[in-house]
Amino acid sequence: MKKLMLIAAIAAVAGAYAAGDCELEPKAKTAAVYAWKFVGKTTVGTPTSYKVAGGVGSNCQLGGGTTVNACAVRVPGSLAIQGYLYYCENCCDNFKSGSAGATIPATQTFYMTKPFKDVFTTADITIDVAHIIGKAATQYETKGIATFTTTDPSVTYTLTFAGLGSFNKSSKVVTAVSGNFAGTAESPYYIGYVGSGKDKTWECVPADWWLCETLAFAGAPSEASVAYGSWTVRYNASASAKYRKGYTIALPKWTGLN
Repeated sequence: MKKLMLIAAIAAVAGAYAAGDCELEPKAKTAAVYAWKFVGKTTVGTPTSYKVAGGVGSNCQLGGGTTVNACAVRVPGSLAIQGYLYYCENCCDNFKSGSAGATIPATQTFYMTKPFKDVFTTADITIDVAHIIGKAATQYETKGIATFTTTDPSVTYTLTFAGLGSFNKSSKVVTAVSGNFAGTAESPYYIGYVGSGKDKTWECVPADWWLCETLAFAGAPSEASVAYGSWTVRYNASASAKYRKGYTIALPKWTGLN
């Protein structure tokens, strides 16, 4: 497997750009920056009015009653993950970094804006297909697995992605790839206020799902949920030029990564 281990943060510095890792000569015609995006659907938790069968500590059941903090159920929600991969050299093997015999390391930073804002404690991409294709050798195919784990609460997204794109023969650059992904979210949470007035509290509750026979909660919120959508990766020429001079792209301030 071609495995690319990703680090989840960049050293904090001031200014529009953060100091890079390449330590290249200012005029060096190397280095590359790729912008990645995963956009799609997953599930999130929401509290609703349920009745609790058998008293406190029993399974939540569909029906009347009052909102119970422990009764967070999964509902469809949006997923948006984006970030950058930085390569200190620019060549055909960029997408194979970390594989056996590869000499081109990559630095990364990824963050999530949906279903909630967070940075990742860990991020890992394993690529098992990375081929230049087409009659004129100007197309590209790739497939792999991306794994992201959020900070608080801890939710792991495991996404299998595949796509087709373009390759520039003269510059030896994969210019863009797009496709689809599908995988799991383990496990979704409800994050927000529960109750009203003086009883209103901020909660972070694992989201459960319904059993078919009883319409009671399964009591297994840690079981995986779904995640699917589309993904893209694009070569960023402007950012690559800055990275060649020892700088990386500034990230949203809320991430704390700048």
